[in-house]
Amino acid sequence: MRFGDRVGNIVEGCTDTLENPKPPWLQRKERYIAHLAGADPSTVLLSACDKLHNARSIVRDLRECGDAVWTRFKGGKEGSLRYYRALERAFGKHENRHVALIDELDRVVSEMEGLASS
Repeated sequence: MRFGDRVGNIVEGCTDTLENPKPPWLQRKERYIAHLAGADPSTVLLSACDKLHNARSIVRDLRECGDAVWTRFKGGKEGSLRYYRALERAFGKHENRHVALIDELDRVVSEMEGLASS
């Protein structure tokens, strides 16, 4: 492995499935959220950073494109909003949570929810 087992394990831990074909979207996301509770701190940190970046990108795109952005996501508007809120809660419950990071994710998800309802 090019970057070593530790990095490989973190990357694998941030992946919602290695199955091919992939299981249905909702099933993958529910399993991923459940997996976070027992994930190692490095995986949780990287995943939270990735999801924060993704949420910020969605907020930016909502401002630019409006509700058309939701057509990009298999979960659609409602599923995607529920997923990001569930992620924020899961990260917040982890024993090694990064409070400032989770607070920022909460803020961005709240902004996403507000833009989605307007």
